[in-house]
Amino acid sequence: MFTLPNMQDEVRLNVLHPPNPERVQVRQNPSSPARSLWSTQVFRGCIAGFVLASLVALSACGDDGGGSASSATAPHDSFTPEDIKVAPAVVTAGLTRLPATIASAIAAIGTPDAEVKLDAIEQEWATFEGTVRETDPDIYLAIEDQLAPVQDQIKAGDTDAATATLTTMTDLFDQYLTQYPG
Repeated sequence: MFTLPNMQDEVRLNVLHPPNPERVQVRQNPSSPARSLWSTQVFRGCIAGFVLASLVALSACGDDGGGSASSATAPHDSFTPEDIKVAPAVVTAGLTRLPATIASAIAAIGTPDAEVKLDAIEQEWATFEGTVRETDPDIYLAIEDQLAPVQDQIKAGDTDAATATLTTMTDLFDQYLTQYPG
């Protein structure tokens, strides 16, 4: 049985060959459920493909791990405290203040202010830690190795251990300030 693909061809053929009244053509209505379902599936497939391609393209635009890039060439929505570089005088002032900030947190153990004082340690350190890291990675790592324990000791309420860790940290601060006076 011969079927025609569209109405224009049918009209042309009707002129050359009049239609046979016994032959009934079955044409799929463009708005039939089968065609509608097919169109919806194709549309959804196209959208899914576009979304997937966009995600791949966006992930390719991410950090390539190629080291440090200046913010002028690769703007970042966020950065870590290690990315912040400050003047040596700021580091000197920070390392001079930090022991008192830690001592204040130790003194606040068991009080409602303990959590706020504990947060102040990390906030103060974050203002200049990138410069310490860049200037002397060994002292930086030694300070970082003491920072987490002192915070944990303060959270646990262990005044003696926190005080001992503070002494170690103060020695590291002094060592840095001796080597790199600001």
